Amino acid sequence: MMYIDNDGKEQWRKHVKGESRKKEERLSDLKMNKDGSIVLAGTSAEELGKENWKIVKLGDQQIDQLIEKQNIKIYPNPVSDYAYVEIGFDSSTSSEQGFKEADITLYDMGGRQLQSLKTKNKITKINTQSLIQGAYLIVIKTDTEKTANAKLIKK
Repeated sequence: MMYIDNDGKEQWRKHVKGESRKKEERLSDLKMNKDGSIVLAGTSAEELGKENWKIVKLGDQQIDQLIEKQNIKIYPNPVSDYAYVEIGFDSSTSSEQGFKEADITLYDMGGRQLQSLKTKNKITKINTQSLIQGAYLIVIKTDTEKTANAKLIKK
């Protein structure tokens, strides 16, 4: 699975293993729902021409495992009016300063960019008042080429 933004730039890529040991497994379609869940449809077969169709819905817990977010915290989440984005990149050595500037970008689950801002702070307040109820993706990119993603839920 690969998530790309409106400009066609890759945001994240993950391999989702099939649970069966069939020889032929193919993903035919995938849909993102307004609640942030993902529905996958595909076929599985031991030999070509003898396919079984599968439909799988990935909920919050499975999607959270796909989207790496260990270096970002969002609170409160779910959010009403304002959320705080905490960038948690730690320096690998005490001589490093970490990032000096980071871009915080908010996308809807269709990949459309809704907000973008620059910050020099580890914790940044973002306005979510104009968002409708649903799931969103926050992407952090630092000047040290580090990235992190997390899901934000608007209630």
